[in-house]
Amino acid sequence: MSSVLLFFQGLEHSPLSVGLRASEWMYPLVNTLHILGIALLVGPILILDWRVLHRRATPPVAALATVLLPVARGGFGLAVVAGSLLFITRPLDYAFNTLFQIKLVCIGLALLNIALLHWSKAWGLAIKDNQFSQSVRLACGLSLVFWLLVLALGRLVGYR
Repeated sequence: MSSVLLFFQGLEHSPLSVGLRASEWMYPLVNTLHILGIALLVGPILILDWRVLHRRATPPVAALATVLLPVARGGFGLAVVAGSLLFITRPLDYAFNTLFQIKLVCIGLALLNIALLHWSKAWGLAIKDNQFSQSVRLACGLSLVFWLLVLALGRLVGYR
């Protein structure tokens, strides 16, 4: 048996995994926290990306970013922690599920896209003067696509 399979089997039989599955309230609570984290992550990102793509002067993106990005970061943290706990309840089902793997790739691509955008000079200039280059608009469009794919794949994984 491969060490990866043994790892996931051990994880599935761990006290945390067994306890989460056995509890009447813990699994639904963790699931609710995961959904809340996703809402706090994706909601602000969709608002900010949509604002950039629609070339309006108001509200200024800098003002939106100041409020929305910390919420999105907190939502991401909550979604990761709660999602990890959900994963632990059925690691063998999730780890080898193609849709789940694609979801993780999309999350990685979305995070890479965010990192490249925020580390670029284009984003800093765009925020400062509220003018957005094609590269910034492209990054925001990709962000919308990646996060919407993550949402859709997450729902599909739940029904598989």
